[in-house]
Amino acid sequence: MTVKKENGSKSTKNTLSALFEKHAGQGHGEITAEDLVTPRIQIIQAQSPALKKSKPEYQPDARAGDFFFTGNSSALDGDEGFLFQPCWYDRNYVEWNTRESGGGLVAVHPSDSDIIYRAERDSQYRDILTHSDGRTTQLVNTGNHYGFLVVDGMSHRCVINLSGSQLKNSRAWNNMIHSQYEIGKSGKFSPPSYAYFYRITSKEESNDKGSWYGWNIAVDSLLKEKIDFEQGQEFAEFCSEGGMKMQLAKPPTEKAPLLTKESDKDWE
Repeated sequence: MTVKKENGSKSTKNTLSALFEKHAGQGHGEITAEDLVTPRIQIIQAQSPALKKSKPEYQPDARAGDFFFTGNSSALDGDEGFLFQPCWYDRNYVEWNTRESGGGLVAVHPSDSDIIYRAERDSQYRDILTHSDGRTTQLVNTGNHYGFLVVDGMSHRCVINLSGSQLKNSRAWNNMIHSQYEIGKSGKFSPPSYAYFYRITSKEESNDKGSWYGWNIAVDSLLKEKIDFEQGQEFAEFCSEGGMKMQLAKPPTEKAPLLTKESDKDWE
């Protein structure tokens, strides 16, 4: 991420900083959770548009196995990875128009929806719904990890969506979070998920159909700053009160992600 060169005297900056703090939150108007979108982190694969000069998504410094952050359309080194503070998890069924029907996001259904029972598994192992107008849509079982991406000392609220073959990594991450413990005055206890940073890098995976890059997740460290804990707690409370569901109630129109080879069958 590019860091802009600072200009102006120190006294001017301090004066402005004090003014910014004094008038914190002003000017945002009537922005609510429904007016916001949470950026995503995805893995760039060999056939990604991010690697093709002819595509608007082209990233000249990117390579297969790097990460793409939609918040500012930047690539992050896959070997170095990034720190992530997990604050909330949920699972849902994301419905896309199939590529045969033009692609595009249709809706997001809760994990307890009965819509999955109305789908039929096709030869590509996709859960397909056939509509009265002949249009076909695909349901994708998706684990959503909400939290903060930390890079260059800055925290960015975002979400990591894991589906298809990456659901195994999502489950492993959840197990990792649940297994963490510390020793307090009253003995052993399980800290909140946002008490830790996790180091996320990419790793090569394969099967008899080919190879791709997947998610490699490991515990990095406990938080050291109170401000990090407070931001994690605030985001977790926002999610627990249904904040993310409000954002997903009217999903924006977008094409299915094309950053992974497996998206052909998983829309990952």
